[in-house]
Amino acid sequence: MGHLRLRRALAGTVALLVAATGGLAVAAPATAAVPDDFTISGSGYGHGVGMSQYGAYQMAREGRSAVGILRHYYQGSKQGYRTTPSSVSVQVHGPDPYGYSGYGDSGDTTWVTVRGGEWRVREPGKGTVAQGSGTTTLKVRIGNGGNVRVKVAGKVHVAPKLRIQWSGTRYWRPAGRTAVATISGTHGSYKNGRLTVVNRRGVPNITNDVLLNTEYLYGIAEMPSSWGLNGGDRALRAQAVTARSYAISKMSTKSACNCHVVDDVRDQNYAGWRKEAEGSGGRYGKVWVKAVDATTRSRTNARVLQVGGRAVAAHYFSSSGGRTANSEDVWASRLSYERSVADPASLRAPGNSYRSWTRTLTQAQARRLFGLKNVQSVKVTRTWSSGQVRTLTATQPNGTKATLTGKADQMRSWVGRATTRGSMPAAWITRISS
Repeated sequence: MGHLRLRRALAGTVALLVAATGGLAVAAPATAAVPDDFTISGSGYGHGVGMSQYGAYQMAREGRSAVGILRHYYQGSKQGYRTTPSSVSVQVHGPDPYGYSGYGDSGDTTWVTVRGGEWRVREPGKGTVAQGSGTTTLKVRIGNGGNVRVKVAGKVHVAPKLRIQWSGTRYWRPAGRTAVATISGTHGSYKNGRLTVVNRRGVPNITNDVLLNTEYLYGIAEMPSSWGLNGGDRALRAQAVTARSYAISKMSTKSACNCHVVDDVRDQNYAGWRKEAEGSGGRYGKVWVKAVDATTRSRTNARVLQVGGRAVAAHYFSSSGGRTANSEDVWASRLSYERSVADPASLRAPGNSYRSWTRTLTQAQARRLFGLKNVQSVKVTRTWSSGQVRTLTATQPNGTKATLTGKADQMRSWVGRATTRGSMPAAWITRISS
């Protein structure tokens, strides 16, 4: 009976409200509208630790020396000449030695093609097992017994380790015709050194064995060689020093790849002859080679970035949002020489297409990212010392909030994956609008 009296009382109240409004029912307050999507505006490209390449380019254009650039980006470091290893082995084909998803090669077979000169196949300790000239493709595979098998000119040569060499190198006929080797599925080509093939997890593991201070660095494709023709030659020299230092810091041999470093972003992008021959007639490649040579005294003596007398893993990236990052704000370890420093030159550099950028975050993606039913707004509520995003706060129409917090590179990955592009250039977010 009490429920009946309550319903009658409510009915009477509604009747009074209708009468008071001239017969028009009063609607409940409308739910605040939520946007269909959000526009993320930002700046920079890359992780933000160490040297900003566009910043270095602009600093060089403004008269800063290579040493001055290095001192700015790597606080407390030394940049003098020192004794270096002679050679480095670069994995150019084979399984991933680092455990990174999406990297490395699979399959028990690949093909090596030599053009422009002479070639030979050698078994260590036994000598040459095959030899020829002219454009030739060698089928390289791992056999059932785990040995390396190289088939060329209708014959198969089997051994635990085989080496492919060609003319015009320090390994064979240095005064002979220049030949260049390529490997199916790789991004480089190889005029210098030799190729060493062993079995790693049933995959032909191939290294390009080259001189560190010259041949390896000549093939590092991390900075546009053309910058050297536009006032940026000192930036190229700084890049050569950082690349050399990084390689030296990784010089212990990794059994998983029979190598010191790999040929892509897991270490450094090594394209070999393709970098050295860049431009019509090698015009741009010669600029890069000249910059490398300016930091080199001999096979075993060159300029190296050092802290406490040791070569360091000098990280670098494309461009910042105006300030670089402390290493521990992006990853885990605190590195004394990679501190957050001002980087306005990065934003002034010509050709920097990532001075500003935008990405789109749909309402559905925002809901999933923050775990909310509806998202009315998203704001940057905390940043790292570099200005990179540390915390994003999303708000529902009813005022409920949810936050997303992480290291700068985590935030770049998490938010980037949620955008319509599936990635985000950097963690410098300047604004989020709807």
